[in-house]
Amino acid sequence: MGDDNHLCALPAEIVVYIFSFLSARELIKCRQLSIRLKEIVDSMIQTEALWRQHCKSEFSSIYQMARYKSKPGLLWYNIYKSLKLWSKLAYAREDLDEFASASELSNEISNVIILRDGLIGVHTRGGIVYYHIETLDKAKREDIRGTYLRYMENDDMIVVLSYNLQLFIIRKTIQNPRFEPCVKFDNVKTFLLIDEITYYVTLSDDIYECKREDLTSKRLEHSDDGVMSLSYSRNKLHILTFQRSIYSVNGKNLVLECTLGSDTSLLDQLSKYNFLESLDWRIYNQWMYVLNHNLPHGPLRDIIKVRMYGDVVFVGSNWGVLRIYYAPYTGEIFDLYNAEPVRQFNFIERYDCPVLSNCPIIQIDVSEREDGHTVIVAMPKKIAVLNLTHNFKRTASVAMLPYHENSKMKVLKIKDFV
Repeated sequence: MGDDNHLCALPAEIVVYIFSFLSARELIKCRQLSIRLKEIVDSMIQTEALWRQHCKSEFSSIYQMARYKSKPGLLWYNIYKSLKLWSKLAYAREDLDEFASASELSNEISNVIILRDGLIGVHTRGGIVYYHIETLDKAKREDIRGTYLRYMENDDMIVVLSYNLQLFIIRKTIQNPRFEPCVKFDNVKTFLLIDEITYYVTLSDDIYECKREDLTSKRLEHSDDGVMSLSYSRNKLHILTFQRSIYSVNGKNLVLECTLGSDTSLLDQLSKYNFLESLDWRIYNQWMYVLNHNLPHGPLRDIIKVRMYGDVVFVGSNWGVLRIYYAPYTGEIFDLYNAEPVRQFNFIERYDCPVLSNCPIIQIDVSEREDGHTVIVAMPKKIAVLNLTHNFKRTASVAMLPYHENSKMKVLKIKDFV
């Protein structure tokens, strides 16, 4: 294509608008067509909005979480590049480290959550302890002491469920001094924290929501089938019942989405409604038996934890084995049992896991970093840190270089990218 091409003759603002609909790969190809298009593309590539838009369009389900949990200082360019590299996981270099070794019963680990700014919240029997993800040293942030059954945290709230089934919702910041910083609810059996809302279920199977703004509770609905777990996807709250039914909460009504039967792909439906992460896999195996489905042989029969991360699926077993799958689908059906893992790791150790004991993987979390990923794997006695790094040849092309917000390069004003 020469400079006299019709596209090259258009005003720069029009070309930028047209190029805003292209993928990153297509943009890189366009910059090779002419000197003028190369200059336009190079200016576009120097904007945060462009890479955020590509992250949103290609990784819509995880791009916000990836940014929240990423290494401090990463730009949207780095996050997009790191998310694209998951498809090449088989070629990544691995480095392993460990921290939070639980030598005493009070230090035994129940959960781990990667938070903003490189912090890790570790839920132990003695409370919540914070570490730095880069150094794995204890953070200066004050610990939360106490014995809790479950713990979740985000930028706005800390939510813990005690062993006597009291739910505590704690606001991190108080904008109005008239509002209480903490609220307590009794007889709660499970909960789910989504952004500024905590959803919880009482022992009588009533479903409530509590918003951060004023910490008041509102009853949404009641389930006659018994609530097994909660999930959230496609801007809706879902419930899974012990009768194998999946409902969506629509205002004050429960809408039946499906019932898992003998002719149903259980994994596919549970994946569709985002229940794989909260699923009790012992009950799932009972369902497979009752419905005359074939149970898998080998380690997949001992699943303890599944973590969905876009097209990446982490599977932790009862014996300290972590398997990482990429896009485990047969056609459009989620089919974990017939897929082969891209990578596999064994965290069991003889000295802390004798032959007759187990080493369950109870939680998995992910942080993106430049040219790689950090995977946190929690077990009751320790937390493993798996750094996966991709190595490739660098290019001098400005299209492939990280940009800076205060770059001296001329940047075109691009509207409506977000």
